[in-house]
Amino acid sequence: MKIETNINNSSPRGRSLEDDFKRLICDERFHDIALKCSDGETIYGCKAILATRSDVFNSSIFTKSEDNKLSFDDINSTAMKIILEFLYTSKVDKESLTVNNVIEVYYASIYFDLVDLQNRIIDFTKEFLMDGDDDVGKKLLSECVEKFSLKVDNEISKILVKWVAKNKLERSKIDSLSLEGLRYLLEKTFDAQIPFATPEFNIWEYALTKVTTNVIQNETFILNEESYSQCNSQEIEGIKNNLITLIDYINLNRMDSEEIKQHVEPFNVFSIEKIKDIFFLQLKDEGLELIRGVPIFKWKKNESDTSDDKVIISNNGFVVEELKQPKSILGDLNFKSNRSNGIYEWDILVEKLCGIIYIGICDINEDLKKDQTYHGWVLGSDGYIYHEGKWKWYDAKYKGGDKVTVHLDMKNKTCAFSINNIKKPIVPEWNNIPSQVRPIASLGHGSKLCIKAHMKN
Repeated sequence: MKIETNINNSSPRGRSLEDDFKRLICDERFHDIALKCSDGETIYGCKAILATRSDVFNSSIFTKSEDNKLSFDDINSTAMKIILEFLYTSKVDKESLTVNNVIEVYYASIYFDLVDLQNRIIDFTKEFLMDGDDDVGKKLLSECVEKFSLKVDNEISKILVKWVAKNKLERSKIDSLSLEGLRYLLEKTFDAQIPFATPEFNIWEYALTKVTTNVIQNETFILNEESYSQCNSQEIEGIKNNLITLIDYINLNRMDSEEIKQHVEPFNVFSIEKIKDIFFLQLKDEGLELIRGVPIFKWKKNESDTSDDKVIISNNGFVVEELKQPKSILGDLNFKSNRSNGIYEWDILVEKLCGIIYIGICDINEDLKKDQTYHGWVLGSDGYIYHEGKWKWYDAKYKGGDKVTVHLDMKNKTCAFSINNIKKPIVPEWNNIPSQVRPIASLGHGSKLCIKAHMKN
């Protein structure tokens, strides 16, 4: 091996401790310990540095090494190189960590009990999530569960669960979330009060799609009640076995009875007794909200609108800004009436306000092509409530920097608003709210809104 004595020629020796120690990583004159990694590659290091910088290495070198060799069955060479880089220099180049290795490196940092490195990896991971698409979080969560097991409970797993939870699971999209990753997500969010974007019935649909892809391995095959009956016995058994691993973490009491009868019962994975118990609870008006946790949604561009350049949606879908002219935009979450329980609340932060903006709800079939200033049942920034050309003073003005909270009750079909946590009364005139609605905002030119989950104190 060629001895590299002036790595990167970054500076003469003696001027930078970091550069001097970084040279040692590749200088074989100082290699006196061999580290065999899980992928078969051997990395070499200096015992004095490794033992001094890591209690785990210190113990292993002097109690477990044979012929100056150590083996690591769960740490690959990519992760080990980054561990050595950190131990030699107390730094990790930003380019060293990638979406493809960050979970492996985080596992290694925990193994070697390197708390500072763990914190840096956490910061890098947050950057990956913000800079990437929704699938990055699903990929990392799946890898995290695979690497650590379903019992994992560390800082990275918590961050990834929260990230994936606030991005809607859609059966129509092929993504990187594994079945084990899905199970872990559903288990950790089952009763947790964290922002969640997917209604329970849509979780069931998503799970069916995941299971189908896993068993039948045909991404174009859509599993439903009809196609299920056409599967062969081996496929049916495989589908059931996969679904059974998930059903403990899917709450039937967050679905309405018709959804259960038409789209869940035919698969025969929930026991008859379980389904009867759910129907009994719902008859007693003891059903739960149709979405777990705290509802969160994203802004969604109108697919029929050809003027998409007028609206900028950023921050992974949670911020919308109108650039050219007044425009209405919907949230991507439907709220359905529920005879048992249906309280849904969300916050809109007014980052910029130009002219009058309108925040509220509308029918899921609302035609946004209509040339009108607002749609649905909304609160204007001028303090008036509006619906179908009628308005009334509501004493709830808001401006840039304010927080508007929408309080929607789909059991009683009522709506109220808060401004900066000061709640106003239910709007009595709004007695015709339909059985399914969506969030909506109508922005003036230059206005900017940010969605936040409504977290109660």
